[in-house]
Amino acid sequence: MTDERPRKAITFKLDRLVEYSDGAILAEIRRVASIIPGGPLTVSIFFKHSRVSRNTVTRRFGSWAKALEAASLTERWSEQMGSPGSVQARIRKMSNDEVLCALRDLAERLGKANLTVGDVESNLPFGGGTLRRRWGTARKAFEAAGIGLTTHGRRYSDEECFKNLFEVWTHYGRPPQYREMGLPPSTVGGKAYVLRFGTWNRALSSFVERVNVDVSPEDALAQDAQLEVGPAMQDHSRGVDKRDAGDTREIPLGLRFRVLYRDRFKCVLCGDSPSINPVCVLHVDHIVPRSKGGRSVLENLRSLCSTCNVGRGNRFVD
Repeated sequence: MTDERPRKAITFKLDRLVEYSDGAILAEIRRVASIIPGGPLTVSIFFKHSRVSRNTVTRRFGSWAKALEAASLTERWSEQMGSPGSVQARIRKMSNDEVLCALRDLAERLGKANLTVGDVESNLPFGGGTLRRRWGTARKAFEAAGIGLTTHGRRYSDEECFKNLFEVWTHYGRPPQYREMGLPPSTVGGKAYVLRFGTWNRALSSFVERVNVDVSPEDALAQDAQLEVGPAMQDHSRGVDKRDAGDTREIPLGLRFRVLYRDRFKCVLCGDSPSINPVCVLHVDHIVPRSKGGRSVLENLRSLCSTCNVGRGNRFVD
């Protein structure tokens, strides 16, 4: 008698919307300040590493300067940026020609023919709001500067969207927010996901389902307690070689993500992570090398940073 119950697959929990208290927001500001020691804590630096959105902070405290003051971190503002008023005044005094010149200089410095609004906000004292107030749209501002605006309007395939989301999720060590899809390392904008999947949350859910496709039944039995198990994605045949997924040379995207997720997006040897060290690159490494019979299955894979993985070759576990 065969077991006809639906095959179960892993369902990853997605972050739910939460209402942060003032104390929680200030604690997050201090956390980011602790991992970015020294120098000014700019808005772009903070939101690159934070779990709290820009709107939440400014809505609660009125401005970034006031938020830093409430967090007892005023020195992280005044060290190089001057007083909050002086920065805004300096921007207001900039002529249109000076703003356009700054955009052209930024494009040259970054070596890009096209810029994103995220590039501007991460590298210049003004952002998309200034460009829209003066030229109507950021696109018109870039055109006036003689440079292009990177757009995400072309039709991306599901797999391109999922691979990009994999990189961004790994970078932050958590489900990325919609606004973060317009910032490096993302190469596909949030709007492209909404156009393709309907909403941002549906895009995240579709990625989770895609991950489930690459999880073999034997790996499903080895999940830790932090994962929910549900009747999603009953058909594992899509995109999976049923002969023996563990013997494939290339580790499937879903299995690579599952390894990183299990290891909390950190190097298991040194603890380094892209979320705290922007130059950290994580690899999924075979514990027992393939050349010595190691298989591409969950229990034989681990997360290593590029530094720890360099020179390891085909040696066994360190």
